[in-house]
Amino acid sequence: MSIASMASVAFVRRNDVSTGTVGKNEVPTTAAEIEAATAGTPDSQSPATTAMKLIATYIPTEILTLYVAVLGALQGPQGVSTRSLRIAFVFFLVLTPIIVWLTFAAKVRAAKMRLPLRPNTWPFWEIFAATIAYGAWAFALPDSPLKDFSWYSPALAGVIVLAISTILGLLAPVVQRPLST
Repeated sequence: MSIASMASVAFVRRNDVSTGTVGKNEVPTTAAEIEAATAGTPDSQSPATTAMKLIATYIPTEILTLYVAVLGALQGPQGVSTRSLRIAFVFFLVLTPIIVWLTFAAKVRAAKMRLPLRPNTWPFWEIFAATIAYGAWAFALPDSPLKDFSWYSPALAGVIVLAISTILGLLAPVVQRPLST
């Protein structure tokens, strides 16, 4: 959960706020109520929280968490080989679009709708954005498989990851389209 989401949950716990799913003087107690509370309320949104949510939306945290765990598991007494880092990077790069589709399909299934098996029903923007964002974030991690290239620098990686996350967030409203059923 992001800091912005946690702040939104705390905001709806105030005794002068009602969100529709949780009334005034009520604390979200179920997973559904907490999830609904992470969105905050229209009057609690500021340009800062909107900007933070925009950036945080395009961080593929699930795949990055798995990738970082694998990097940790690969660490040995002598460190980890560049070849192992590259194999892990490519594996998760290929896995990212699959995970996006599986997550989307699970949401569709939970809503008791037909699975999105035809390509015209797939969330291509999200698949593309998650894959690009994963590449940028993996590039910025300390054990980046690209760190051995002469042009690599941690400062460049930091700028790239922030720029990519922001650009993906700004592009989303322009390139998203309704999905077929």
